Amino acid sequence: MNALGRWLIVSIPFILLPVILWFVLPQPRAAVYSLYRDRGRSNVLTALQGYDKISGAHVDVYFTEKDKTVAGWVLETTEHVYQPVTQQIGYTPAGRIPVIIYPSRDELRQAFGWGNGESAMGVYWSGTVRLLSPNVWIREERERDKRTVFDKLNPIAHELTHYMLDYRTNGNYPRWFTEGLAQRVEYKLTGYLWIESGSSLDQDLYSLEEMTEQFDTLTNQALVYRQSFLLVDYLARTYGEEALADLVALLGDGVKFDAAISKITGATTRALYHTWLEWVDEHLEDLEAAG
Repeated sequence: MNALGRWLIVSIPFILLPVILWFVLPQPRAAVYSLYRDRGRSNVLTALQGYDKISGAHVDVYFTEKDKTVAGWVLETTEHVYQPVTQQIGYTPAGRIPVIIYPSRDELRQAFGWGNGESAMGVYWSGTVRLLSPNVWIREERERDKRTVFDKLNPIAHELTHYMLDYRTNGNYPRWFTEGLAQRVEYKLTGYLWIESGSSLDQDLYSLEEMTEQFDTLTNQALVYRQSFLLVDYLARTYGEEALADLVALLGDGVKFDAAISKITGATTRALYHTWLEWVDEHLEDLEAAG
């Protein structure tokens, strides 16, 4: 048998599997999404070279030798916020959570194919939580001072929320919702919220369509993140904390986002957004002062 024949025998079953799942399973899109997410996760972990691993009750932390000390911080913090995050989301994942600490901005960029101008302290992607080493973004010299900064500013609760939501719903959410929810959980657990001059609400705000369809390409990321947080927070303030968990549960059952919002609030997402705009206008002075 030639090489083409062998490739077809190996590849066709995997190529056809998503098509088969689409027709035979009750939530085909979710099944296909889960399949590719878990394959990507496996590929990432298999490709790690020169990384050690430490494990807790729910989490595996992968790190290089230079980050041995901070790996312990990451494990301790992730285990500490694990239960509060699951309670906020209303979901406990079945498997262990892989957390990868990249020792430099370049290696984090290479992992995602980013250009030199892109960076982040934390990213959730393909079933993994990726962190930039605290040794890169913390400037303090003394170990005690570094730990204090890490405890205050680390993005672990934020990224863990993305992880929990993604596994509960298999990607069934708009980008603004996962960012708003992650910020809100992080704020409730750590008190941290991303606020800067660009996130002032006293300017033209992004439309719901822009937030939904163009989130990552919008010029003012500080503003769209601020809007996302406040929209999710408004939902909880208006309809109760349980509304968020109920919404996540509906999304996990495969209900489309707009239909889930209507079921929870009795209003369309567009109507909710415009009611929120009125609320922002009414409370603008207090919101600006808080920011």
